[in-house]
Amino acid sequence: MPRLPIDDAGLYYEVDGDGDWLVFAHGGDANHLCWWKQVAAFRDRFRCVTYDFQGYGLSDIGSAPRMPADDLLRLMDHLKIDRAILVGHSMGGMAVAPVAQNHSDRVRALVMSDTPFSFSTAALSRWAGEMIDKISKGFNVMDHLFAPGLAEREPELHYLYMAICRMKLPDSLPRPEGDRLYDPYIRMRDTPPVDYSGFSVPSLFIVGDQDELTLPWLIEATAKAVGGAAFRVIKGAGHSPFVEQSQTYNQTLAAFFDTL
Repeated sequence: MPRLPIDDAGLYYEVDGDGDWLVFAHGGDANHLCWWKQVAAFRDRFRCVTYDFQGYGLSDIGSAPRMPADDLLRLMDHLKIDRAILVGHSMGGMAVAPVAQNHSDRVRALVMSDTPFSFSTAALSRWAGEMIDKISKGFNVMDHLFAPGLAEREPELHYLYMAICRMKLPDSLPRPEGDRLYDPYIRMRDTPPVDYSGFSVPSLFIVGDQDELTLPWLIEATAKAVGGAAFRVIKGAGHSPFVEQSQTYNQTLAAFFDTL
């Protein structure tokens, strides 16, 4: 199995297809396998890279936490990727957005899939404050990965995705408790907005119209704050449109890629 040694941990990755580089970064509930419908759709056009974040799927967790963007850059260097299209879903935005912001010469285009993360905007600050309030009242992020009723409408698809998610190494990741649970949201709430009007990387922001986590208004506001970014809504999908409405999602990506 291909693994990139980083410090005292190994980062698992896969490369499939031929053509220009297309890198997928998964969300906080998943791993590299969650992108199977996208790799199948694009492997004839791109060299598709999927990988597991530190402590997820088949990647080890090291003795010291690392920034997701640093791991992504190390992986791109290891694979000799000069320039790639980056697709990040949810937590994956924390990997792809900083690379696009700080190493724009390495990024041909950026796709932010149901994620505003690492774009410090007034909208993100407002959303983070609302999340603190909701979580304090019992809101559980993992109960809102899909549009309401998906498990009943498509039980096989729901079972497969949840089975893929169970690959995450059990009990390997530190789980914040008490007030520490709010730390990421507090940081996002209190970070001053940044001006992204001159952002030079072609960008697409996607959101499911029934996303109950990174809400549609948040993703639209983030796209408007990022210079020249496109914004698309996937109907009939919640927080995971690449799974729930994969055909429409893939068509949306393909149309964006055609503009590059």
